[in-house]
Amino acid sequence: MRYVRATAEDQARIQEFLAQFVDDYLSEHITAYLASDTGGIYLALDDNGQLAALAVVDMVKTHEAYLSGMRVRPELQGTSVGLEFAEFQVQEAKRLGAKVIRALVGRGNELAQQILQEKLGFRVVDEWVVGSMQGFEAPAYPDGVAGPAWAVDRERLEAFFQQHGQDLWSNHNHWLPRALSFEDVWHGVEQGALAVAPQESQEAVDTVALFEIFDGDMHLNYLRTMGQHLKSLIQYLWVEARAWGVKTLHFGLPRHSADKFVEMSGLPLTREWHGLVLEKQVGLSSTSAV
Repeated sequence: MRYVRATAEDQARIQEFLAQFVDDYLSEHITAYLASDTGGIYLALDDNGQLAALAVVDMVKTHEAYLSGMRVRPELQGTSVGLEFAEFQVQEAKRLGAKVIRALVGRGNELAQQILQEKLGFRVVDEWVVGSMQGFEAPAYPDGVAGPAWAVDRERLEAFFQQHGQDLWSNHNHWLPRALSFEDVWHGVEQGALAVAPQESQEAVDTVALFEIFDGDMHLNYLRTMGQHLKSLIQYLWVEARAWGVKTLHFGLPRHSADKFVEMSGLPLTREWHGLVLEKQVGLSSTSAV
């Protein structure tokens, strides 16, 4: 196989290739990946120059890569193509400067998990849930314990983050779990996208959520609670949702946070997907695509 980084000229054949897979979400992100400065969509071409497979190397941070989107031509599935392409993805991520490489594997995808764990040395670091819900209503009289983070000083947030510095979050894409830094947290404060509880300055922060509202929906990208004030924070999110006319909430969260959130919300999920986050610590390599 020959591996090449896709360009805008490849968009038509990529779309044609993806059309053979049912409801392929990757089709919605082709343009964005093709516009990436680093990483993006990579093509595996056979000896005749035909597209045999494609995959994504997403540099979510300068030192952090995310592998996703592998699609193999149906007649080649079950062959060595998947393993060889995954090996290339790892080498390309290393060449681009990744120190940490992650991947998300859906529950039941034993082949992908076997390739990443047994062949490439990845380890499972978390379980991930992507979900959606509707039907939430803002309380008539929220208790006021939770609110926007502008009312919370930086030192209290730093103290909270020091306890949870290994957490993952989903930023703008719920299918791409990545490391959370305090810079991400503080950016949420500056953007008005961070909710905390309690807001009282003399109390330690107990619950934190990063969220955003776009295209008429709310997106919950991070949630961590010590348990005492989760209900209050959910009330605040519902107030925000009502203020913006939101009807649907989407989230990408670690399993422990997702379970608590769904239970406390009391609402059924309209969509629910479970997978495993796998991770590999790596060094640099000179292997590259053409």
